[in-house]
Amino acid sequence: MSANKLIQLIFSKEFANRVYLGLVIGIASITPGLSGGVIAAAAGIYEPAIHAIVSVRKEFRKSALFLAPLGIGAGIGVLLFSRVMQELMARARFGVLYVFLGLVAGGIPALVGEANRGGFKLKYLLVVLLAFASVIWASQIPAWAPGQSGEDILSSVNVILYGVVLAVGTTVPGISSSFLLIHLGVYEELLYALTRFDIRVLFFLGCGFAGTGLLIVKLVEFLFRRFRGPCYCAVVGFLLGSMVSVFPGFRSGLGLVLDVFLFIGGAAVSYAVTRIESRRA
Repeated sequence: MSANKLIQLIFSKEFANRVYLGLVIGIASITPGLSGGVIAAAAGIYEPAIHAIVSVRKEFRKSALFLAPLGIGAGIGVLLFSRVMQELMARARFGVLYVFLGLVAGGIPALVGEANRGGFKLKYLLVVLLAFASVIWASQIPAWAPGQSGEDILSSVNVILYGVVLAVGTTVPGISSSFLLIHLGVYEELLYALTRFDIRVLFFLGCGFAGTGLLIVKLVEFLFRRFRGPCYCAVVGFLLGSMVSVFPGFRSGLGLVLDVFLFIGGAAVSYAVTRIESRRA
């Protein structure tokens, strides 16, 4: 590819749109109770992204062009918004959660459409209910704070294990890695390490993430290829369960008006992006 074509690609609307999607996925990944995989699935890019990762050796150029803007956006979302998320979750938790609930809700029609592309089957409802119930059950498990010092919590071995948790939460739609890390009692420590750009923590976190992610992504690609309908039904169930588990409740007065506005805005953006991606598919 020539330099001129590469520059045109970088400044194209498609590239910018995928960077934006990656940004939202990155932010969702560090937001407690939400899943970057669900955002990707709702936007219609989850399955293509999984295929691009699995096929990166055979179709390197095509896969790289598809994954690069998503990776750039996700990296920006995680690294630059870690501190922002700390402040927003502390000062405007309701608003943040309603925006992301809207983003997730706006993708439901597309997910339902994907699940029923081969025709609706009554047994799919059972898959939705089982996935929904599993998320609700997991959300009821009491948080566990290990009785260790800060240095022990962020030891190299432990950080690799946290990377494994991140890989599972990122690769499997509907499973919130942030939520799991909170239950392990290490969410705030890892978020603080990200804001300080702690090279050691980021390195071992990346090792656990990459090693596990490569294994899981092949399994996920196989499942979506062989059991596409049930897999998307499971995503819908995970999605609905996640929405219920992080629902912050209702405020009154202007707070309620603002929350409704943020929810509708998030849903509108998600739905619009979903429509754009579905037309390309």
